[in-house]
Amino acid sequence: MGELHEATIQWVGEAGAASLFIAAAQAFECETNCVREGEEATLTVKIQNVNLQDLRDSVDALLIQFAEIEEGL
Repeated sequence: MGELHEATIQWVGEAGAASLFIAAAQAFECETNCVREGEEATLTVKIQNVNLQDLRDSVDALLIQFAEIEEGL
């Protein structure tokens, strides 16, 4: 069995904005889990890759997307 590297990102914020973050994560083919409680949502994004550098590149790109979304809110 080969290696598998994994990173997890968690975002907490306004429930109405969660769909924007979910869409960004799904574009990177990440596993997402969103729990909504009233006006707040907790989004957990799991990214996996067999190549560590590719994982790092994906995490960096996703964090840039998340930052751009937050700037637009």
